[in-house]
Amino acid sequence: MRNILSYYYQIIVSDDKIDDRGYFSYNNHLFCLYKYRRNKEEIDSLVYLNNYMLERNININKIIFNIFNEPLSLYENNYYVLLLVNYEYHGSYFKFIPIFDDKRITILKRNNWAYLWSSKIDYIEYQLNHLNNSYPLLRNSVNYYIGLSENAISYFNMLKVDDKNLYIGHRRIKESVLYNPLELVVDYKVRDISEYLKKCFFSDNKSIYDIKKYLNTLSLNNMDYCLLYVRMVFPSYYFDIYERIINDNTEEIEITKITNRCNEYEELLYEIYLLIHRKINILGIDWINNKFK
Repeated sequence: MRNILSYYYQIIVSDDKIDDRGYFSYNNHLFCLYKYRRNKEEIDSLVYLNNYMLERNININKIIFNIFNEPLSLYENNYYVLLLVNYEYHGSYFKFIPIFDDKRITILKRNNWAYLWSSKIDYIEYQLNHLNNSYPLLRNSVNYYIGLSENAISYFNMLKVDDKNLYIGHRRIKESVLYNPLELVVDYKVRDISEYLKKCFFSDNKSIYDIKKYLNTLSLNNMDYCLLYVRMVFPSYYFDIYERIINDNTEEIEITKITNRCNEYEELLYEIYLLIHRKINILGIDWINNKFK
């Protein structure tokens, strides 16, 4: 990291001053050097969103261009981005920031959920067919979560969604990325809310009561409630761990943190359906509702 900072940014700092996450102090400012893990083609749009938020005084860390006036710095076949850290996580973060449809954000749009989810399922099925008899825990559980995904896809396809009503959101909700412009996407308003609720359930061990209590504080329109429910049905929490097991050598046993709680999560989906149904006339997932009636 020291070599990257010296060559690309003319910042001289010793390795022992850079922590394991890439954070370091320089001239009384906190910086972080990130390995860039997204498509190279997305970087210009991420810079645009970063500037869009900074110009409106919305909390976000700032992408720093290198001495060649580029946001990406190539070193040993990997790209890096330097961020000026203006904000760190100190509590809940939900800023619903609308953004108009613009060709500069097209590549960051993630609102075609049915297409994205179908593509993910197709790829996972193809992948498993080529993994021989490896990953028995994944093989024994994946069909259930593919089934949930198909429920979510069918539900989403029934909705008449205005795809111009989009907001700035995050790929996933984690404290470490909330102010990181490299994690931004453009999607429906409820993306961050639903992924936050999944995190509360599986990572933070919040109770169904706690999640319902939070949901009762929200003020959403009818379509937002429908979209929130359908995104709660889609098991991104499972596929995230699945991908870490396949691609990052995470221990396969980690998937049991999800699979052991499938009945609890079904109950959560039923309770969310009941809560929303009291506000609007929303459809449910029949097999889940029938299980808990």
